[in-house]
Amino acid sequence: MNKSSRESLTRRQLIRSTIAAGTLVSITAKRTFASEPQSLRIDPTPGHELSPFLYMQFMEPLGTNDSSVEASWDHLRDRWRPELVQATKSLAPGMMRWGGLLSAYYKWREGVGPRSERVPMHNIVWGGIESNQIGTAEFVDFSRQVGSEALMCVNFESEGRAHFRQAKGSDRVGSAKEAAEWVAYCNQPDHAIRRQHGHASPHDIRYWQIGNETSYSKDGLGKS
Repeated sequence: MNKSSRESLTRRQLIRSTIAAGTLVSITAKRTFASEPQSLRIDPTPGHELSPFLYMQFMEPLGTNDSSVEASWDHLRDRWRPELVQATKSLAPGMMRWGGLLSAYYKWREGVGPRSERVPMHNIVWGGIESNQIGTAEFVDFSRQVGSEALMCVNFESEGRAHFRQAKGSDRVGSAKEAAEWVAYCNQPDHAIRRQHGHASPHDIRYWQIGNETSYSKDGLGKS
C-alpha cells in the first residue's frame, strides 16, 4: 500500500484492511503447508462487537502558537464555534480525551468556576498562555453536544519530569489527592463547590486516565 493510499483510508477502513490482510496471511500459510488444497471461505463480519471507544478523537489544548481547542471557542459569545461542533459530530467519536501532555502541568481548579476569575496558565510545551476559559464544564458540554464520552487525564506528579514541575514560580505538580478531588467535584451529586459554580447536576464523568504517556527513569525525573 503506497503513502497516498494510506492517507486516504479512514481509521475504520484501515482496521478492516489490517484484519483482512492478517486473515489472508494465515490462509496462505495454511494452504502452503497443507498436504492437499483446501476450500476456503472468508467472512469479513467481526466475530464480536467492537467497543464504541475504539474510534476516539484526540482533543488537547495546544496553546496560542498552534492549532488549538481554545481557538475553537467563541470568546465573544462564550460558546463552542458551531462549525466545530458540527465537524466533530460528523466524525462520531465514541470518546474524546481531555489532557494529553498538557496534564503534566494542568491544574484543574484553574479551569472551573466563573470565567472572570479563572487563572491563566503558561503552556510549557507549546508556548503561549492558556486562558482556561475552556475547562471541565466546557469540555463536558462539548462531549455531550457531539454524543461522546469524556475521558479526563489527571496530573500524575508531572509525569516525573522536572521541567513540568514549575512555570515561573507556579507549582504545577499534581497529586493523588488533587486528582481525587477533581473526581469528587465532577461526580458527587451534592458537591458544594460545583453547585456554587452553577452546575447542580454532576458531570458524571465515568472515564479517567492517570497521566498521559507516563514513564519514569531511574532518577525519577523522566530523563533518558
